[in-house]
Parts: sequence; C-alpha cells; structure tokens
Amino acid sequence: MNILIEVVPPTLALLGIVVGWGFYSSSLILNPSKSRPEAAPGVFGLTPQEVAFDTTDGIRLKGWFVSAPGSSKTVIACHGWSAERSSTLACTSFLRRVGYNLLYFDFRNHGESGGTLSSVGPLESRDLEAALGFLSRHKTDAARWIGVWGLSMGAVVAIAAAADHPEIKAVVAESAFSSFNEAVIRSARFFYGVPRFPLMAITLGFVRWRLGFDPEKFSPLDRIGRIRPRPVLLIQGDRDVRAPASDGRLLFEAAGEPKELWTVPGADHGEAHSKDPVTYEKKVSEFFDKASQGAA
Repeated sequence: MNILIEVVPPTLALLGIVVGWGFYSSSLILNPSKSRPEAAPGVFGLTPQEVAFDTTDGIRLKGWFVSAPGSSKTVIACHGWSAERSSTLACTSFLRRVGYNLLYFDFRNHGESGGTLSSVGPLESRDLEAALGFLSRHKTDAARWIGVWGLSMGAVVAIAAAADHPEIKAVVAESAFSSFNEAVIRSARFFYGVPRFPLMAITLGFVRWRLGFDPEKFSPLDRIGRIRPRPVLLIQGDRDVRAPASDGRLLFEAAGEPKELWTVPGADHGEAHSKDPVTYEKKVSEFFDKASQGAA
C-alpha cells in the first residue's frame, strides 16, 4: 500500500503533464488565431465580387472573385496558415493586369470562413475543391483554364489538390514544406526551442488523434509526382527556416516534368515577391502564360 501511495501520484502527475502538453501544443497547430481581411483589394487596383461557397463537409467559405473582362483563364490564390485571403494580394494582384481572373478565399478556420479546426493541408484540400466547384458552377466562361498559386500551407494544398484534380492545369507553389511532421518539428524548434523528443512526438500524436487521421500521409513530397504532365513552379527563399531551400530541392526532384525551381537569394518565408518583385512577376506570369497557351 505504501508503495502504491508513493508511485501513483508521480505517475498521475506525469500523465497530466503529457495530456496538458499534448492538448496545448496541438491546439497551436489546429486552432490558429483568426483575423478578418486586413488589406483592401482596392489598394491593389482590384474591384472584387464578394462570393461564398460550401465544402462537402458543410463549411461555409468566404472569398472574392476578381474579373478580367474577356478572359477565360482564372488563377486561384491560396493563403498560408494563420493568415487570410488579403495577405496574398500583394504578390498576386499583378496577374489581373496580365489577363487572369482571380479567386481569393479564406481557408476553413481562417479569416471570415467557418470551421473550428485546421489541419495545415488535408482538410484545406477540401476547401480548394469547393473553390473549383464554385468556378465550374458559377464562373464557367471565366474559368475554362484554371491555375493555382499557393503560399506556405496554400502551396501544400495546391500540390495536394492538383494531384487529384486534373482540372488544375498549372501550380505555382511558394515556400512549400516537403513533410508535415518535419515542418512542425522545425517550427517548434525555431520559434519555441522545443526539442524533437519527447515533446514533439507527443504533439504529433495528439494532432493525429484529434484530427482522426495522420497529416503526414498527405505531405506534398508523396503527391507532387502525380501532377505530371501539368507544369509546376516551385519558389523557395534561401533564408527560409520554416520551409528551407532543401525542401524545395526535394520537391523538385520528386516532381515530374515540366517543372521549375527558383530559389530567391536573401528571401525568408514568403518573402520572394518583396525581395525581387520585378523578377517574381515576370517569372510567374510567363509560367502561367506558357501553361495556358492555346486555352479557349
């Protein structure tokens, strides 16, 4: 009896620490803070139509559709984790000037969209599928050709969705990570000094349990090869610690032709456009123009 009294309290205390850490740390991933769009499209010369559409699992998503009169080509912009649709305006609005309609939307549990859970990829792929469905039903003539531009989590979603949806004809993926697990571990170490073992093993276990699936199985490294023969442009910053240039090289090696990799000197995560806007806009517009050549 004395032995039990001495052993049980420390065991329960340890269990409490594990559970507490698991819920707290996994919540940082699954429940990012939400904010309304912070930038106005008008600042970038855009006059959008407010749109909304539903995912197959009943989440209401909010967005903007920006028309380029006479164009049958649309690019869908996918923002990053803990961001919202206006965060992508600065590095995509130029596409309207070169003849592309644009569809912006907030992923679930981000911006003005519904939902209470984020997955940094798999669930958000359903959101991009809903955006494709919206275009096919309501913007048929404006979206006879569809490309996707994505940043960070949005880049991961773009790769994952394109692997399953041939109607996506081209993908620009900026600051994409190659592995969900490694991205989470890397960010925890960089931002919080949290070691891989045992704390991050607990975190990832709770993420899998709370989602009901393993996000690692949806990592872009295992899916990017299925996009071929549609073209992919990968953009990485050589100072990015969250999705380092080495991740870009891994994805490039796994991708099928045609493919391109541009590593931007001096750029951290999501900084490629701000570091070299002239080259960025030239590369991205020429990439989509080549991919959409001959589109009706």
